[in-house]
Amino acid sequence: METALQQILFEEQTLNSMYAEFPAKYIAACNLHALARSQPRSMRVDNIISLEKLMHDPHVLRHRQSFFLFREAARTMTAIAMSNIPNLTEHTMATLKRLLRTTSGNSHRAATEAVGSLPVSINQHFHHKTDEQIMPSVSFKKIAERCGGICIAKAVFTGRSLTFPCSSGNKILVIKLARQGDSPAHLFTETYWMKYLRKYFSSLPVRFNIPEPLELEGFSVFRIQDLPVAPPSDLHCHPETIAIAFAAHSEYFAYANEPYHYRQFSELKEVMIRNGWLFSHLASQGIIHTAPIPLFHNRVQSLRREDNGLYDWPLAGRLDQWLASCSHPNFGLSGIRDFEHFQTTEIYGGKLYWNLGAHILSLLLISASYFRNRAKGVQGLSSDGKPIDARYLFDENNLIDLIRETLTSYYKGFVGHDFSGAMPFDVKTLASRMVEEMGVDHHMEERLRQVDQQQMSASEFRLFLEDRGYSVKQAATAPKGEQDIILHTGPHLGGFNKGISIPELITASASMAATCVLDRYASENSPLQAIH
Repeated sequence: METALQQILFEEQTLNSMYAEFPAKYIAACNLHALARSQPRSMRVDNIISLEKLMHDPHVLRHRQSFFLFREAARTMTAIAMSNIPNLTEHTMATLKRLLRTTSGNSHRAATEAVGSLPVSINQHFHHKTDEQIMPSVSFKKIAERCGGICIAKAVFTGRSLTFPCSSGNKILVIKLARQGDSPAHLFTETYWMKYLRKYFSSLPVRFNIPEPLELEGFSVFRIQDLPVAPPSDLHCHPETIAIAFAAHSEYFAYANEPYHYRQFSELKEVMIRNGWLFSHLASQGIIHTAPIPLFHNRVQSLRREDNGLYDWPLAGRLDQWLASCSHPNFGLSGIRDFEHFQTTEIYGGKLYWNLGAHILSLLLISASYFRNRAKGVQGLSSDGKPIDARYLFDENNLIDLIRETLTSYYKGFVGHDFSGAMPFDVKTLASRMVEEMGVDHHMEERLRQVDQQQMSASEFRLFLEDRGYSVKQAATAPKGEQDIILHTGPHLGGFNKGISIPELITASASMAATCVLDRYASENSPLQAIH
């Protein structure tokens, strides 16, 4: 014990020394972390106080590699928190919660990721299999009969889903088609989750209209014959009309951020509060929806980047086409939708925290998009090239209210009890920054790099440009692969190859996700309970 105390004192002196170089401080932080794990009873409250001061040290914060030192310091504190030593653990937990509200930059990222990795009990007994491979050919008429009477004359395509109103009740028949090149496994996954959630989650305390997959002789994925309405060619659907069929509530495609669904603002709040709870409650049961909205750092480079261009939100990079990402959210008046994005395998620790943060970020983006959707045509650049100013569409007080109530509902769904105390971020500042940056389309440019052009065929290159505002003639005559091409495809949140223009969004998402994990951990490790 005495040797451990001496080692702790030595490492702490190095961390606090104004003369120690950064590498020495980093090694000291690593050593202190190792001691906290192997000799937690040698740690004292004074050590936690010292670590908290380190997390706010402006000299360390300015260092380019500061994240790695802060990460070791934060992990030292979470190791102590998990040691269950009376008084010391409670003090450490309170310190961690305070750090979620008060740190910034790399210090904040290190604190939230360390706290977000605290172990919480998540059910892991849900398994989904997609080993059903037979896809029988069936007639559309046979499927329609299972749904009762339908109105073919009112059939509508919503994306790749063909919908028919049913004559009985508030239901629609949905035929969801596979795209050319898609694996049928995604459709098997979707019907599996519909059946599973209907079986185990049909009696939740909030509205969640779970679709009912239509099965014929035990099969749920079909090659449909004689589909009465041909899919548009630009959907690139599978030539064999591979699809699933399900009965859904008539509001299944009523998106949460469409103003015309609501007579008053309180109705929007109800939908956001309810869906926030659903996402987090299912996550607390080990079922994660991985795509409330599609988030990209760079859509253009999705084929050549290892991350497929997807948005890794803790890195706080530019968010590509934020308003376009919000155009068809996977939740709305009937609850969560697009069940193919549910996942259970290996969701724990840092990966769980990452997904909680992605949920929260998505909820914040959808909240802002509701105000922009009041006038969808008001976006982009004016005739003289200036950013469109749509801030008048926002009501900042309503946005503050929406953020607070949606995220506290998310907290309750995951932790299991009401949120209390101060929010772990400044809601008013966040709302103000959202109005400023999401109400004015400052960042419209996208750069199509030469290397991306070279990987496209001539027809792909031409269609790419036409989809982004080029005339047929302009696209046909544009030189391919000679130089980078500037396109106006925004609004984006941040300049091309830059950071996000609203870092407060990332800070809020991280703080709230980490708070959910921290208080869930505290609740499961009584007598800690929620830390204030």
